[in-house]
Amino acid sequence: MECLAFTLNIVQFGVIAIRQILHRAPLLMLLFAAVAAMIALCFSTIAEFYTMEAVLPDFISDSSVSIEISQASEGESLVKTKDLLKYCTAQDTALILYRNYPVSNGKAVLLCGDTAFKPELAEGRNFSPEDFEQQAPVALISEEVRDRCRDSDGELYFVHENSEYRVIGIFKRQTSRGYTTWGDKSGALYFVNMEAATGFNLDTPLNGSYSLDAKGKSMDLFAELAHYAGQINPQIDIKAYTNKSSTSQNIMESLRKTLVVIMAFVLTAVLVLLNVFSTTYYWIEGRYKELAVRMLSGSRLPRIRRMVLRDYLLLVTIGFAFGLLAAALVIKSGIFPFIGETVHWAAVIAGYLLCLAMGTLAGWISLSLRLKQEIIAQVRG
Repeated sequence: MECLAFTLNIVQFGVIAIRQILHRAPLLMLLFAAVAAMIALCFSTIAEFYTMEAVLPDFISDSSVSIEISQASEGESLVKTKDLLKYCTAQDTALILYRNYPVSNGKAVLLCGDTAFKPELAEGRNFSPEDFEQQAPVALISEEVRDRCRDSDGELYFVHENSEYRVIGIFKRQTSRGYTTWGDKSGALYFVNMEAATGFNLDTPLNGSYSLDAKGKSMDLFAELAHYAGQINPQIDIKAYTNKSSTSQNIMESLRKTLVVIMAFVLTAVLVLLNVFSTTYYWIEGRYKELAVRMLSGSRLPRIRRMVLRDYLLLVTIGFAFGLLAAALVIKSGIFPFIGETVHWAAVIAGYLLCLAMGTLAGWISLSLRLKQEIIAQVRG
């Protein structure tokens, strides 16, 4: 019986403590939920654009090389597409080779070995080694260009450079890529088999923009390719540069591109925060009698301050959790495509720390102002 009574007393004490903490707290938690949602959305937008600046699209690494090739359109000793493919397929390393088509935002692709080319497929399959060996005219397209395909006997066909390619898969393109710089950063809308024997495709002289990714071997492989091409056509103009950028450059670029979004979120958060101090003071007012009793019982001000701040930051955390949940639902819903569809944990942590900092400041100031008053006089009055 004594054990049961003790347990009931503990439970009763806990219920009273929770009731004291939550007294006048819903509005405070709602405010911090709104602030947390704004901060999470703002930071997630910055993180999304930073990721797009730091991570190159279309599954190539920052050790890849961009290649520009120029040569005469006629002549006997020209380097042709089949020469490039012959050289690449003879290598004993995994590589991705793209022929870039900036106007249509597409790429012709050659894959050798186990590469990072693994698009998120909504339907169908990825390229297989047999597709390249058999020179099959096949393509992967994004959901955005599906309506540009021709449907024949249940098969989709996509037209690229006046040649038709059978669609073997439809992939999900990262939505927020549509808000980046056109071309290099936005990501391809479709991929076609570079080895497809369609028309005069394989006999076309090499000209234009290419990307080669063999991880750390990319530049070495390019040097050998340039030597190989020079043996066929000494007049060929072929050059390359490594796709690298610094972290600071990526951060500045992401901030520049999201400046309007940042300003909108910051303005909204500031308008909400204007009410935080008054709401915090209102919550502390609800604990006047408790604070007075504790002071009369001999509790020191530092201990009371720590207790109230602890309870206050607990409410901030609960509010942040609700705000984060709301922000995650907005992000996952795709209502604002420029935010992306990924909840970035770095943004979540940064947002929580900022909420804690703002909460600590608001709570400390409000509590200090209250403790300077004559609590006992307030209770008697």
